[in-house]
Amino acid sequence: MSNAATTAPALLDSTHEIDGPWMESVLAASHPTAAVRGVTTGPIGAGNVSDTVKVVIDYANRPEGAPASVIAKFKPSDPAVHAHGLGSGAYHREIGAYRIIGERGACRIPQAFHVAGDETNINLVLEDLTHAVPGNQVAGATPADAAAVLTELAALHATFTPMDTATAPDWLIRMSEAADYWAGITRTGAETAVERYRDRLPTADLDLIAAAGELVRSWYLLPQTRLTVSHGDPRVDNVLFEQVEGRTRAVLIDWQVTGLRNPMYDVGYFLSGSLSAEDRRAVEHDLLDGYLRTFSAITGGYPREEAVEDYRTQLLSGLMITTAAIAVLPDNDVVNTLILALLERNCAAAHDWDSIRATEQRVAR
Repeated sequence: MSNAATTAPALLDSTHEIDGPWMESVLAASHPTAAVRGVTTGPIGAGNVSDTVKVVIDYANRPEGAPASVIAKFKPSDPAVHAHGLGSGAYHREIGAYRIIGERGACRIPQAFHVAGDETNINLVLEDLTHAVPGNQVAGATPADAAAVLTELAALHATFTPMDTATAPDWLIRMSEAADYWAGITRTGAETAVERYRDRLPTADLDLIAAAGELVRSWYLLPQTRLTVSHGDPRVDNVLFEQVEGRTRAVLIDWQVTGLRNPMYDVGYFLSGSLSAEDRRAVEHDLLDGYLRTFSAITGGYPREEAVEDYRTQLLSGLMITTAAIAVLPDNDVVNTLILALLERNCAAAHDWDSIRATEQRVAR
């Protein structure tokens, strides 16, 4: 096979179409002398929102640095899941996120060898990080893991600060534009949670969940003076952890809900959902200080008083999304174990920071 004849990679519809010539065309940009004899593929992950395979590459000529294997992430073959991807704009956002974050080196994400697609399809060929340790949402993150995640989030947010709604890429989710859609789902989820978990959560948590459902639209519409690119779903199970020179580094994955948001949306989402209440209370302020140091080292400072005020309201992001998930996920033991772990953490954080009252006060301004 000759690289001289290699053309731009075709946009494929299925991971079953991945073959040697296509992979050679993908690698041509980064390794122009690579010659690929063939490939073998095997599925990885649960495949809930995409079809993802590991591609092992058989080279006729392997230049230095060429990967032995890559990860290919394509649109899902399940028609219902694909319909959700089409309706939600997930493909367009993940394509945009990998492009702009990769161009700026904003934070640690898998290296992208190929990013292609549009609103209807996606072809991602990424660095194989199957050696890294995936986060476990039910078990939660350790404080050291959390510090690694906040370092990457701070770098992401600072790199793209400041942004505004007029000039930001149009594919980023705007909170105000999502308000009506998510308000209905979250209210339904809140009503379901109060009934389903009546005997499994304390009354104070049930009351808080109900209050969040009533407040959700106003929360989405809160005016923000500080906006940036945000991940939107930084749960610990959307993070891989690798060891680099004896320290833990977080790799952020799954960028389907990337948006234009206040930085504390991501910070509050992660800390309120991925740390146990006990661990969060013990290290929360230290983690916020570390985040702000990283942020300030990259761009203009984020005053702590402003950050803390934003954090008080934005940490409701975790509770809002968990509650919305109740409306769309099946009612079974696996899902309920996950949801209850999240709700207990989300509610503890919202109680600790009096987030409902803080949001009501900001709405009333």
